[in-house]
Amino acid sequence: MARIPKIDLESHFFTPDYMALLESRTSPPRFEVTEENVRVWLEPSLPDVMLTHSHHLRNTLLDLSEARIAVMDEAGIAIQFLSVSSPGFEQFEEDVQVEHTRKANDALAAFVALHPTRFVALASLPVSAPREAADELERCVTDLGFKGGNIHSHIGDTYLDDVRYFPILERAARLEVPINLHPTLPHANMLGPYLGYGWAMPGPGLGFGHETAVHAMRIVYSGAFDKLPGLELILGHLGEGLMHWLYRVDFDFNKPWMAKSHRADIERKPSDYLRSNVWYTCSGNWLDSALLATIHEVGADRVMFASDYPWEQIGDGADFIEAAPITEDDRRKICHENAARLFDLAV
Repeated sequence: MARIPKIDLESHFFTPDYMALLESRTSPPRFEVTEENVRVWLEPSLPDVMLTHSHHLRNTLLDLSEARIAVMDEAGIAIQFLSVSSPGFEQFEEDVQVEHTRKANDALAAFVALHPTRFVALASLPVSAPREAADELERCVTDLGFKGGNIHSHIGDTYLDDVRYFPILERAARLEVPINLHPTLPHANMLGPYLGYGWAMPGPGLGFGHETAVHAMRIVYSGAFDKLPGLELILGHLGEGLMHWLYRVDFDFNKPWMAKSHRADIERKPSDYLRSNVWYTCSGNWLDSALLATIHEVGADRVMFASDYPWEQIGDGADFIEAAPITEDDRRKICHENAARLFDLAV
């Protein structure tokens, strides 16, 4: 039976240059390749938090070839969005960010140019140099045809609500392209309750989602969406848990006995921005109840398919969305119609 066409909003890659950079370093972020596996340190402030992954995963991240297209075809992926995988460039030194984001973006543009109907690019940005990051986003969008930016959450111990990063958000809004806010390990200053449990607590099990949800809410509370009503974010994993917190994030606005001075200085309730300025993908969260909660709270028109390949298997994501207990109209919206509309793509 033919599979429903899908636009995959989240899939990752490495360039050989990026991998060489990671493997050459002695301090995080860095990779160490051994005979058994690949050892990974993501966060400079957490030099003792390490995970391992396989040589197969490393090789798959490095593979920008027809083999990737074959995997897509098997799962019914018509178009795949590509972005540099974790750790990303945000935790590197500023000069490294400036040099290597441009290299990675140029390499990605060259690959997409070989398969322009199958791949879409999201830009890596030297976020620690905000003006350069804004200019790089514009170069990628206007000169290279990229459709947005990808930022691996925090920058050192700061978030995008910091006024220094406003030029990046302002440029994204002016260019009318979204920023995909991708999870990473929390910074040590944000991590106290997670310590003592190795990779399990701060990683994908809890810390990734918590870190990214907090980051998104900081942007909401900062008033960035009031200043830039056209600014849009994308959150993966069906909203990083925020769908279950929408009532609570509005607490100070809903309770008549709460002093107005306790509220964030924003024009609308926090949940309003999560419904109007944020898009959600199902990347790596194959849970029916989470999907149904997201559709219930923000509507199927703001939900899109994503796989998180190769950290997750594309086939698992395809099987999940094709079997999900939702209407066929919603399934089409999530699989390809919403993304085609947002990014002006033909499927």
